[in-house]
Amino acid sequence: MDNQQDQINWKYLKTADNEFEFNIIKGKLEENGIVCVGKGKDLGLIDSTLLNVILGPCVPIDVKVPEDRYQEALEIINTKVSDEELEKQALDFGKTDNDGENENENDK
Repeated sequence: MDNQQDQINWKYLKTADNEFEFNIIKGKLEENGIVCVGKGKDLGLIDSTLLNVILGPCVPIDVKVPEDRYQEALEIINTKVSDEELEKQALDFGKTDNDGENENENDK
């Protein structure tokens, strides 16, 4: 963390189920000018980093935001996401840098 983030009073917002959900939350918060940090939960079994390598991004992540932006962040994440937005996020997540190499054959 940089010095600016070290001086922020962080407040727990919620636990994301996995890295994918964390990235959605982080994106929504950043769109509204709110920074956040995430830390993988200690599952007590094996190292979270090792678990991510073995199983993929499946470790729950605690999301924290600046204490003075907590209420605003809570309202943002509790706002229902439309089906269209979910579809757009899923499509954006599936894109590659290979000029659409992952396109569905029906889309051509």
